[in-house]
Amino acid sequence: MINYFSESFENFNNSLITETIKKDSFFVLENAVNKDTIEKILSEADLFNIKINSIDVSSVHADDGYYLSNGLAKSETLYNFLTSEKIMKIAKSYLGEKFRLKCHRIYSVSPGARNPWHTDDKKYGTKIINGKGLVFMIYLNDVYDGEFQAIKGSHLYSSKFKHSNFDEDVIKDFTHDITSFKHPMGSIIIFDNKTIHRAKPYYKYLWKRKSLFFQIDNEIDDGEKIIINSRFIKKIDENIINYLGIGKPANMPHEPANTSINSLNYSNIFNMQKKIFITIIYRTVFLLKSFLRGTFKRKIQKILGKKNTVNSKINIED
Repeated sequence: MINYFSESFENFNNSLITETIKKDSFFVLENAVNKDTIEKILSEADLFNIKINSIDVSSVHADDGYYLSNGLAKSETLYNFLTSEKIMKIAKSYLGEKFRLKCHRIYSVSPGARNPWHTDDKKYGTKIINGKGLVFMIYLNDVYDGEFQAIKGSHLYSSKFKHSNFDEDVIKDFTHDITSFKHPMGSIIIFDNKTIHRAKPYYKYLWKRKSLFFQIDNEIDDGEKIIINSRFIKKIDENIINYLGIGKPANMPHEPANTSINSLNYSNIFNMQKKIFITIIYRTVFLLKSFLRGTFKRKIQKILGKKNTVNSKINIED
């Protein structure tokens, strides 16, 4: 059996985890995920390799970073991690018997990106009053800048607000409750989806924060579309069917929702143009070679044709 988690997290009482979340809004533990697990997920996900006109699944670039929302098609390690007994037991302890993987993504937020304070209790952009959810955040590298921040206890009162995004004018009344999570790679943060939180902006342009995010809700009748490599699925039971939303609607849009060629950064555009330029040169050379080969071939055939005609005439005269 492969161990994806550290012994300290594997042995941590699940009820104590969920009770901590109910009281504080969140639970955090350093070095909860093994380094080998993280390295495999990052390698299999290939986050920074955006593929153009490819049938393979790849990440996208939004204005604020790189996102892979279909990691279950690429990474068997990620699939095993998300469907692990530990994750399922924590979800069951907090959400009850039925729950669903609403969304998941591996991402890297760009330096300078500003993420507003918000909650994740929303559907199609609209705040959900009923229903419960758990959000899992795993640091895929050391994070001592641009860290996750949350307002302690905010899951108990955030539903009183009409919207899921919050202006700084609102947040200033709760600054004394803001907790910053500066932790090493492998740290896990689990929080209620009604918790007010954000990623703190950072400005280290030679460094990228990398994280794994996934949300599990007790509402199983909708979620984001997921693509799964069927080879990864080793067992199917009712829990897995509900958890992966098999046979259920999956109409919720992926986040980030608006990505296109216009959301690529200069590096992506330059690399794309370089590949296009090389392809144009290659195809031009290929066409010229084909044309010249064809022209030369026709000339040879023409010469041989004339020669054959001359020989035929000589044979007739003889």
